[in-house]
Amino acid sequence: MASKKASSFRLLLLGYGHVARALLPLLATRNAWLARELGIRPLISGVGSRSQGFFLFPAGLDVNSLVQDPGPLQNLQPPGIRVETAEAFLHAGKAMGADALIELTTLNPLDGQPALDHIRLALQAGMHVITANKGPIAYGLAELQKLAHMHDAQFRFESAVLDGLPLMNLAEYTLPAVAIQAFRALLNTTSSLVLSMIEEGQSLDEALARAQQLGIAEADPWHDLDGWDAVMKTTILANTLLEGHLLPHMVERAGIRKLSPDEVRAAARSGTPIRLVSQARRDRDGVIASVHPQRIQPDDILRVGTGMTGVISLETGAMGPITLVEHEPTVQQTAYGVFSDLVNIVRRRQGC
Repeated sequence: MASKKASSFRLLLLGYGHVARALLPLLATRNAWLARELGIRPLISGVGSRSQGFFLFPAGLDVNSLVQDPGPLQNLQPPGIRVETAEAFLHAGKAMGADALIELTTLNPLDGQPALDHIRLALQAGMHVITANKGPIAYGLAELQKLAHMHDAQFRFESAVLDGLPLMNLAEYTLPAVAIQAFRALLNTTSSLVLSMIEEGQSLDEALARAQQLGIAEADPWHDLDGWDAVMKTTILANTLLEGHLLPHMVERAGIRKLSPDEVRAAARSGTPIRLVSQARRDRDGVIASVHPQRIQPDDILRVGTGMTGVISLETGAMGPITLVEHEPTVQQTAYGVFSDLVNIVRRRQGC
């Protein structure tokens, strides 16, 4: 698509951490492409975070200005209008003509809040929503999709499961009339990396410290090692790819905390390294899913998942098995997944 003059596409950013800060230069360096191919010019109508507050910019901030001066938000020029709550931020942002909310707040694995309410409000107001937050999708996917349909909005979340790996786009756009029957996957890079380092002789504490130093593991890593991160991702995939109706507590779970270093090293020496495997399958009663440590056999396609590699293998019936692999993902891939969601929202809005 060619455009003589790009029109503004107004964005609200809720959550101003690593992903948001990686997304902004991505948008800035692709401004010309977005104008030429889609006829849009992204403008930032508001930026909010729990730690810095919620700021609105009625005239819109050019993306480049945020790249050059990322904040603190209260020091941005021209100064924004501060509001006290995320709810006020969303209502005012919509009143100023915001087209889409990009929700990048911190995961709450217990119930997906407050991100779930943020997305509800935005969709009810007719805004499109993009998120990389697993919580609201794991706990409220069906409701949020229904709200999007009711209010002629789009809800997209490519980056919520495997960073920017185009898994959702693959299923949506390239597999028409193909029913995915099952999947097996390595979805949690922290557990894979920790197990790899234990195999190499490190203790669990040493492996965790190294993973935290690399920025892979959180300050509190047990959400990953006890399998909860993988459960959230498995729930999302079971519901989107297999048309399930699961909640996280319905996914059978066992983490890697109770594995002894000797057990991990013995499995690796025998040629069957242990990894935290997510899997789900359709059956007569719906969809069953689990997250468990498993020994990976030499001929298992998941064997490619070493170190920080993520992998998912789909059973598709008509297309046979399809496997996607991501190598050492970073926040850049997550940001690109958000960018691709934005592109697809605009394309669909334009009827492309």
